[in-house]
Amino acid sequence: MPQRGDYVVDHSTAVPPAPPWVGRVRQTHRDGTVLLITPTGYAWTAAPGDLRPATEEERAAYDAQVCGIQWERDALYRQLRGGARS
Repeated sequence: MPQRGDYVVDHSTAVPPAPPWVGRVRQTHRDGTVLLITPTGYAWTAAPGDLRPATEEERAAYDAQVCGIQWERDALYRQLRGGARS
């Protein structure tokens, strides 16, 4: 059973040609379903039978997207702070 923080792939989200979504486990419920979150913050519930552990490449891509979003957010905050002084 996936644990909080694990990276998993939810095959129920695959819509060819798009690949299935990679998510991080936020919570595991008593009924076995798992609450997952995308790098953008979207959360959804997945059935345990639809999940598999993410590969190293999928985990790296997830983390890279998170870093990119944080970088963009930080740049926007810097821009807004600079704009407030002018």
